[in-house]
This record gives sequence, structure tokens and C-alpha cells, in this order.
Amino acid sequence: MKLVQLAYLLLAIIGAVGTWWFNLQMDDLSGFFAQVWDTPLSSSLGVDLVVVVLAFYVLMATEGRRQEMPTALLVFLGVLAWLVAVACALPLFLLFRERAIEQRG
Repeated sequence: MKLVQLAYLLLAIIGAVGTWWFNLQMDDLSGFFAQVWDTPLSSSLGVDLVVVVLAFYVLMATEGRRQEMPTALLVFLGVLAWLVAVACALPLFLLFRERAIEQRG
């Protein structure tokens, strides 16, 4: 595994563990999305996150097709962005993209 691929893998792990470390400290995860919009600061971060996820979807759709990545993988990563964290799914996408480039090149 190349250094850049290892970096993406480590970032994906940090993104998953880091976000869920704090998520699991919440008393009730059912109010997670409602709490995002509770304050101006959290609303700002919520809008930021939604835009990043949408940009991630555009990137996955265009670059995923360009690199001939499996559709099932792209769907999995898209779902992972919401169920785990975009901080996990985006680095994983970049890891798989690097591997696809390496295989084609």
C-alpha cells in the first residue's frame, strides 16, 4: 500500500472513530439531526456538512464513473457518509480512487 493510500485509510479510521466517540456520548441519538439546528453555530456546521456531503456525491458520481469504480461501492460509500461520517466515507473513496488509478495505470 502506497503512503497516500495509507494516509487515506488512517484518515477514514480517525473520521469514523472521532465522530462516533462524540456521538456515543449523547444520551439520545434520536435527536441528533434536530440538535444540529439548535444554535447558529451548530446550524452553520450543519449547512457546511450537508454541502460537503452533496459535493462528495457529485465527486463520487463523476470520478467514480471516470475510474470505472463499481456502482455498489459508490452507493455503499454514499450511505456510509450518513450512517458513519463523511469524515470516514470521503477518505475511503479517495483510497479506492487511488487504487483504481493504480490498477488502470
